[in-house]
Amino acid sequence: MIKKVKKWCILLMLLASSSTAFSQSDFKRHEVAVGYGFVPSSDFIDAFSDGLVSAFTGFKDKNKRSMGSISLMYNYHLNKTFGIGGVISYSHRSKDWVNNDNQGDLIKQKFDYITIMPRVKGDWIHGRIFTLYSAVSAGMVIYKDKFGNESDTSVKFGWQISALGFEIGSTIGAFAEVGVGQLGIATVGLRARF
Repeated sequence: MIKKVKKWCILLMLLASSSTAFSQSDFKRHEVAVGYGFVPSSDFIDAFSDGLVSAFTGFKDKNKRSMGSISLMYNYHLNKTFGIGGVISYSHRSKDWVNNDNQGDLIKQKFDYITIMPRVKGDWIHGRIFTLYSAVSAGMVIYKDKFGNESDTSVKFGWQISALGFEIGSTIGAFAEVGVGQLGIATVGLRARF
């Protein structure tokens, strides 16, 4: 166990030391990323509300489907530590409602979420091939709920706290981050710097 910890510490120190080894002329300020997020916060909220509906009405949900979130992000790096930008994401959920006695017709319900948020990103380590960072986003979610033949659209508050993320690659690279919010508890994807 201790040997594994030492190996990881050595690896992080090597990556950190390589991060300071490039000049200002190599610094790329623009960053575009495409990501996929697992279990966005809307999935948690809807699961909780489904439980309440089932407890207090004669209906239960079945055939739940969730696609996670697909996001497009842009960051402009003010310097090697801070970046500002934005994120747009889309997620979808659907399910069927039936009477608790499984009698009667299924009622289909679909949810679409379009999230638009400004984003602030802080790099703990910003290197040529490795970056360790955190990010915070807050904005709006356009929420469309279609229940049977009825439809409702509203705007709600949306947010994402990505406590820890990392990127590997120079101009083109991959990233992964963990956090909580509209983008999901874990987000992975590809990014490009220019």
